[in-house]
Amino acid sequence: MRSLNFKPFSKDELINGLKKTFPQYKIQTSFGALQVRTSGFTLTGNVKINAKPEIGKVTTETASDSALLYLIFCFPIGIYMYMKKERIKKLENEVIEGIQKILVEDK
Repeated sequence: MRSLNFKPFSKDELINGLKKTFPQYKIQTSFGALQVRTSGFTLTGNVKINAKPEIGKVTTETASDSALLYLIFCFPIGIYMYMKKERIKKLENEVIEGIQKILVEDK
């Protein structure tokens, strides 16, 4: 989980910027959740973005943030996620760089 602070921004600006920055990924905005996905449902290819545009706060969350929970309740899933931790972290870092580029860029 990573927290980022920016000047107040528009959520539409963030969503449109993500779609332009990551055309190879699916940007899911249904049910109030904002997610960047590599493909269909995968635990390793999903970054959830919690945005509070009025105060300029963005938090990212990945499945590896709750790997201990998966490890306790679903042992095989927890082991799988632990093995794929680097891949998950790489995707999260890529999304964070994209968000910073979108929201810090001078207009």
